[in-house]
Amino acid sequence: MPVNNAEQFVHDLCTKSFLSLWSYANPLRHDGKELCDILVVCDPDIVVFSVKDVAPTDSGDTHVDWKRWQKRAIEESANQAYGAARWLASRDNFEDANGNEFPLPARDERRVHLVAAALGSQGKTPLVSGDLGKGFVHVFDEESLTIVMQQLDTVTDFTEYLRDKEALLDGTHVMLNGGEEDLLALYLRGERKFPTNYDHVVVLPDMWDEFSQRPECRRKQDADHDSRWWDGIIETFCEDFRTRGLEFGNTHSELEAVVRVMAREDRFARRILGQSWKEFMDAATAGKVAARMVPSPSGVIYVFLATPRTVDREARKRELALRCFVARGRYHDATTVIGLATERYEHRPGFSFDAVRLHMAEWSDEADEKCRGIKDELGYFAAPALSQMSVDEYPQS
Repeated sequence: MPVNNAEQFVHDLCTKSFLSLWSYANPLRHDGKELCDILVVCDPDIVVFSVKDVAPTDSGDTHVDWKRWQKRAIEESANQAYGAARWLASRDNFEDANGNEFPLPARDERRVHLVAAALGSQGKTPLVSGDLGKGFVHVFDEESLTIVMQQLDTVTDFTEYLRDKEALLDGTHVMLNGGEEDLLALYLRGERKFPTNYDHVVVLPDMWDEFSQRPECRRKQDADHDSRWWDGIIETFCEDFRTRGLEFGNTHSELEAVVRVMAREDRFARRILGQSWKEFMDAATAGKVAARMVPSPSGVIYVFLATPRTVDREARKRELALRCFVARGRYHDATTVIGLATERYEHRPGFSFDAVRLHMAEWSDEADEKCRGIKDELGYFAAPALSQMSVDEYPQS
């Protein structure tokens, strides 16, 4: 089914924000009918986008014109989103536009968010998010959706904002004198929290313009460049999915589980992880280090391994798995360890990635004994050098 310009606009925002593996344009129900315009699926979150591009009429009566536009752009979009949510509630799988089947998050764990992208208003009509009849719907126009998805450009950042915004509007009277971007400024200015101890909240116009021009916001943009290293690794795996260029026993589901954990890191965590990856690869190439453990703010532990190109990939993967096990023993409060291995930079074309996901809810005495044996016999993380770093999301200087 072809994608129109408005749907392409929103899909491009999604793929740039959430990366390409989890954004589906014109997904299908099992009867072949279109489910919604854009579907984002990254366990446990599902985001349903319904897109309408409607030009406002000019009858001379502003109230009548607004009502007409609201019905065609917002109400019809919300109804499509409601229909998609109703269908998803009883399903465990869906199909993309080409008929390929993909799993949905477990029904008892999934979180479904409904988004109406009401385009074409030219800023002339008010937008109100809320319960439009059968559940909460987040309503955006092209300007507000662009700003929000550029600022909250990971699945975790975006869906946490949607949940926090829904909680705010459900329990607080909010007078939005500006646009959605001004509400976003209130949220970011409050360290990603809305005020909760007030019955009424007034959101002033131009809050976004004032906030976005602050020096610390510009410094944040510069600092976030390091996070693109993390995005690049994820996209490399995504390309493997698309080309089915997977080797050495990594099934689609195994590698997807690794990438899903990586993709659920928010932008701030990705900055820390991307910077750590870059520094590690530079040190490994210089022969100063072979592997490194990096705890993420999310609670996930990452293990980086870089070997010479002469090392067999099967051997490299075995080493990576053992190092992940040792890392799990080092961080007893962590249940998930992700391992990433590649070759050292040697100014030669081509590279490969191996990935391992270790999830252990409990750490036993037997596991501890095995961990000590690996460290004693192979020396993996036997005496790790510890370092600390202090990072502000909005650097003050």
